[in-house]
Amino acid sequence: MLILKRPLLLAALLLAAGASLAYALRAKTSQPAAVKPPPLVSVTVARQQDLPLELTAQGHLVALNQVEVRPQLTATIVGIHFKEGDDVRAGQLLFTLDDTDARAQLQRNEAQAAQIRAQLADAKRDYGRSSELVKSQFITSSAVDTAASKVEALQAQLKAAQADIDSARVVLTHTRIMAPVAARTGAVAVHPGSLAQTSATAPLVTLVQFAPIGVEFNLPEQYLAPILAARAQGPVRVQLESPDGKPVDGELTFINNVVNTDSGTISLKASMPNPRNNLWPGAYARVTVLAGADRNAVTLPPQAVLEGPDGRFVYLAGADNKALRKPVSLLRVQDGQAVVAGLAGGSLVVLEGGANLRSGDAIHIDNAVAPTSAAKATDGKQ
Repeated sequence: MLILKRPLLLAALLLAAGASLAYALRAKTSQPAAVKPPPLVSVTVARQQDLPLELTAQGHLVALNQVEVRPQLTATIVGIHFKEGDDVRAGQLLFTLDDTDARAQLQRNEAQAAQIRAQLADAKRDYGRSSELVKSQFITSSAVDTAASKVEALQAQLKAAQADIDSARVVLTHTRIMAPVAARTGAVAVHPGSLAQTSATAPLVTLVQFAPIGVEFNLPEQYLAPILAARAQGPVRVQLESPDGKPVDGELTFINNVVNTDSGTISLKASMPNPRNNLWPGAYARVTVLAGADRNAVTLPPQAVLEGPDGRFVYLAGADNKALRKPVSLLRVQDGQAVVAGLAGGSLVVLEGGANLRSGDAIHIDNAVAPTSAAKATDGKQ
């Protein structure tokens, strides 16, 4: 009897344990799920105000005048009258070439001209005598015509000889190579005794003008209209920062006549003063174009503008404390503020905490931040 009671007792215990487990599961499923609180966000108010239209771009400095000095005749260099890196003035002597051949050619041309001049004088005397003799009928008129033709031929030869003299003098001047512009010299590729050749690939020296200096840069084509409007009102200021940190003001001098269809940008150039010669051609430059005013611009802190697969957007804080996704266009960042399009001034925008939001999500606004942002926005409109 004891053996039979033990299985029955074990079965009773198992049934009791199963019933307890089922009751616990039913109690757990009947309890309501915990409600997740809405995310805490801070907000700001989009400010609408008039801003100076400051367009920034990355560019590089360029020489407004650059000359490769090359010889115009082949001759030996007998003198170099400057040092590499010197600032030279326009008309300053740079190189002297051997002028032996040029002077000899000039002397030959002058001698030939003198010979023709003597022949012409003799021909004129013959023509005069012939004109007197034909009146007395000692010679025929054809002899007079022959004398006149000889005079005309020698006069033409004399003009040609004079032209040869002028040409030889020009060649002689090419033996003294002058600086065509005021500029700074670069590396010198020759030395005294070198043969300066007109067919050489490398120039004798390259001159680069430092003052004024130019800066080339590109801007998106959307800014072409405001730049043209500002230019119609007067000179457009362009500013860059010198290596010593001081701003340098210049003037926009060139707008390209076509828009680059590949990049959607327009090329521009400005002229900048460079009195201390510390702006260097080829160097990087951060350029700011002051193109008038941007009326009723809408600004936000940059962190309020988010970016997704479909472009940039912000989250608006609705009256029902729900986030609403609003697409915007980021025009530029100016003075630490994002200038946007597609958003009305005065809109309440999520500033912090929007990274994991979805449109329609409930939000809890940090009231300690919202009034401060709103107060700043009100101050900006005054």
